Formats: sequence, C-alpha cells, structure tokens
Amino acid sequence: MPFEGRCRVTGIGSFACTGVDEALGMVFEFAPELPFVPQLSKRSRSEGMNEQMYEGLPGAQQRDGTWTMVQDEAFFLGVDKLFAEAEEPTHDSGAWSAECCAALEPFLDRIRAEGVAEAKSQVSGPVTVAMSLVDEEGNPALYSEVLREVIVKHIALKVRWMARQIEAAGARPIVFVDEPFLASFGTPFFAWTRAEQPREVIEEVYAAAEVKGTHCCANTDWTIFLNSSVDIISLDAFGYATGFLTYRDELVHFLGRGGNIAWGIVPTDPDDLAATSADDLLARLNAAIDKLVGYGLDRATVLRQSLITPSCGLGSRPPETARPNFELCRAVSDTLRAQLA
Repeated sequence: MPFEGRCRVTGIGSFACTGVDEALGMVFEFAPELPFVPQLSKRSRSEGMNEQMYEGLPGAQQRDGTWTMVQDEAFFLGVDKLFAEAEEPTHDSGAWSAECCAALEPFLDRIRAEGVAEAKSQVSGPVTVAMSLVDEEGNPALYSEVLREVIVKHIALKVRWMARQIEAAGARPIVFVDEPFLASFGTPFFAWTRAEQPREVIEEVYAAAEVKGTHCCANTDWTIFLNSSVDIISLDAFGYATGFLTYRDELVHFLGRGGNIAWGIVPTDPDDLAATSADDLLARLNAAIDKLVGYGLDRATVLRQSLITPSCGLGSRPPETARPNFELCRAVSDTLRAQLA
C-alpha cells in the first residue's frame, strides 16, 4: 500500500532533552498518528546522529578524538560476519542497544499500547556516516571502496532490524535514511560531482526498508533524491523551499509516482521561532504548494502526499523550544487537514 502523509505531524529525530519520558510525551502528544523514535544526543554521545551507527561497525575506533576505521584482524573477522548476516534476510542482526537509543523500547511499548498504525524511525545515511569516519591515513571512509561497502551493509542491517522491531510492535515501519552531509554536494568539501554517485550508495540502504524517507538540512542537488526510489523527501522548507521548487520536472515525476514531501516549515532557530506564527507559516507553505499546483499538480493530491515537521532536528536547540515548535507544527497540520477533509 502506498504511503500517504495526509499532512500529519512527525519529527526529524533529535531532542535536546535528556529524559525519555519527557521526549516520548511530546512525540505522542503532537505526532500521535506518525510518532517517531526520539534521539537524545544530550543524554549520551552514543545517541549522536552518526554515533548511533558506529555501534557494531567493524573497525570503528576512536583515536585521538577522531573516529577511525582500523583494518586489523578484528576488522576482517567482523566484515566476514557482517557480509554473511547481510545475505540472510531473516537474520536478527543490526540490533540497537539501549545505550545508543534509550527511548526505543519505551517507544515500542507505547506503539503496542496505543495501537499506532504507522511509526517512524531514522538513521544517519551511508554518505553522511562515511564522511564522519576516516581511514588510517586520515582520508574520509566514503572514498574507500572497501570501507564504503562495509558501512553500507552495516547501516542496511540497522535499518532492517529497526523496521522489524516496529513491525513486531504492530505498526507499519517508516524508516528515514537521512543525509545531511549532502548539503555539501557540489562544494569543495565533497569530491563526488555526479548525483548518481551518492544515489547509488544510498539506494543499497533504501532496499532494506519497505517505506523509506530521507532528510537533508539545506540546499543540495535534489535530483539525488527525486530520481531515487525514496518515498518521502524531508527538507527545511522554512529556509530552502525556493531552491527545492526549481526542480520542476523532477518534482512532477516524484509526486506523480506517489512520492511525499515532508515540509520542514517550522524553524528550529529560537529567534526565527519566536518571530513567526501559524498564519505566517501557513502562508509560506501555501505559496510553495501553489507553485506545485502551477506545475499542473492537483492541490488535494499534494496535501495527501505531505507531512508537516520541524525544519531540522531539535537536538542542538534549547530544550524549551521543542514544545512551541511542535505546537506550530500541529497548528499548521490541523488547518491543512481540515482543508483536505
């Protein structure tokens, strides 16, 4: 069954608070129809966006403050095990520990108790993770064919395991493979110059999930995602909708095949947040939707294939900004859902 956002609220992932109960309380208060696993990076460094993916990754070691992939005997033994498990679709590997995701088990308990139909989790994608790691010469792991393949297989198993946990709790799993580093695509900080290169890497991880999304924090070459198999594209629509909407033909094709847009219309910056209102944000978002309608798309179809989110994760923001942010997300969502109904 195709996924439809129907202007529901969900989150990017991270929260600045350290309490599991506090984070889950807000998740299920403001995003009860598409709740998401909160990442509590201020509770533990192991819950950082990339650090969550380091757990169990062969060769990953911290050396002088830098995460390095060391190709020693333990690395090659770990790689053999990883590749064997990747070939067994029913193998229960790729598990996340409570240290890396303290909210996961309580989240799954809430899903079971409340009969949630769909639930979201997220991982840091292979390009972003591989650019956060270096080889023993100090080069980004992404540019090593061997290390890149190991990282891709490892993250795919993480996605597969997470999707199984959500499904076992009774909900349809929606897994986002987020690639914030691709905001650097086309700059001197990123050596690959063709959109096909990162897309091919990410597609291997997408294959591990039935319904998959992605998030990028700023402008990028959006054809990387629009021409991929991803079902949901999440962007900072408060700051970067104009650039996103220049991809007319690709957007028409993406939405035409059933793709969804997660509009990150509510800013996470405290000053921007304090200076805006639900009416202001609705006007911004309606202008973006009107642009798509001008491309020949049906407004009701666009709304059915939309989600409402914060513009980015809240993990680096003051904890007190989370509630007003999600209050605005909910206000925008409620208005658009009334129009859709």
